[in-house]
Amino acid sequence: MKRDRIHPTTQQQHLLDTVRLRLIGTGELERWQSLMAEHHYLRDATLVGACLRYVAVDEAGRWVALVGFCNASYHLKAREAWLGWSREQQQRRRRMVAQNSRFLILPEVVCPNLASRVLTLCARQISADWQQLHGHGLLLMETFVDPERYQGTCYRAAGWQRLGGTRGYARSGRDFYQAHDRPKELWVLPLQAQGPRWLRAAQMPEPWAAWESEPAPRSQLCGPELKSLLEVFWPMHDARRAQARRYRMGCVLALATAGVLAGARTYADLAVVAAQFSQPQLRALRCWQNPKTRRYEAPRETTFWRVLSGLDPDELDRRLGAWLEAQAPSQEPIALDGKCLRGAQFQLFAAFLHEAQAVIAQVRIEEKTNEIPAVAPLLENVEVEGRVVTADAFHTQRATAHHLVQDRGADYLFVVKDNQPSLRQRCERLLPESAFSPESQPG
Repeated sequence: MKRDRIHPTTQQQHLLDTVRLRLIGTGELERWQSLMAEHHYLRDATLVGACLRYVAVDEAGRWVALVGFCNASYHLKAREAWLGWSREQQQRRRRMVAQNSRFLILPEVVCPNLASRVLTLCARQISADWQQLHGHGLLLMETFVDPERYQGTCYRAAGWQRLGGTRGYARSGRDFYQAHDRPKELWVLPLQAQGPRWLRAAQMPEPWAAWESEPAPRSQLCGPELKSLLEVFWPMHDARRAQARRYRMGCVLALATAGVLAGARTYADLAVVAAQFSQPQLRALRCWQNPKTRRYEAPRETTFWRVLSGLDPDELDRRLGAWLEAQAPSQEPIALDGKCLRGAQFQLFAAFLHEAQAVIAQVRIEEKTNEIPAVAPLLENVEVEGRVVTADAFHTQRATAHHLVQDRGADYLFVVKDNQPSLRQRCERLLPESAFSPESQPG
């Protein structure tokens, strides 16, 4: 049966015409939270992450409604299907979606259409307010409606679109959800007509492209690779006291390696990557199992710091280099090169794989010496037989070539420059012209 529309009185219409929305001011947070906790059906005023708190006031400045926005939900199947964005786009652009987490018309205020009017005011100014406070604008708003209590009428009247129901899960940890048996209805409102298309576009227009966030590093290693990492590091000696070992060293080093390969550069980054592993992966890596929750937990930032700051770097380098070499295609060429570390007073001489772009061995070049005598120690534990070893002109030496070919059974590709005129002349006489790079040709 169609419900009769309720028309506002003259006084109520005046409120609809004059109501305005503003961010809460200094000293108003306690009052906002108190009213929200007292009158909102959730009895909770908590907003997570980046947020905005609004108050709607009448002509006299009296509070008539409270609205709270915070970060968008991590994963929403209906939203992701509607937008059609990829997982990477979701990670980079989710910050441009805000969630209407709290909405309250104060109980002493009775005015038809006030809720939809306040929502319309929010849509007009939230992007500019969000940019001023958090440094970037918004393209989309989302909210949840409990169908057992409300029908979402005010959202529909304000132009919001219902996308469907949730599955009834709430996030209780990073990538961990717990069923609460209270499915909600998901509603969304684009703040710009092109907003949904921009969120799924291959390239966002400016200034939105500049506001994309860098996604947290995430490991792409699969089960067999993680297992092989654990086997490589498990035998390493652990100098920590047995009573302080919640995580075995092999487990921590395997997770740290996976984090570095994913792009982690700090101990905090390592903890972020480790926390993204699934329960089967953490179990395979023999992580600690919480006896209360029966869930496997990843090491925290402090655990990575304690383990990595107390191990033998030479042994770690040998084991990690051997693992990286084992992951690469067989007979892949090896390059030799030295670099001076930024901020350091010494040089590292490394062997790395051309295609995999992975360092498989490295040694420190001591003062008053150079890279030439370091070739043999560098390649001592590297399998080079039948492989091509490349190096710059500095290593075009008889001793180096003899060691690679006669002692180790490898081939080599060295550069010949004008600083070795006799050798260059011999090469020009014996080798065809096609053996020389275009840059080496006269003129």
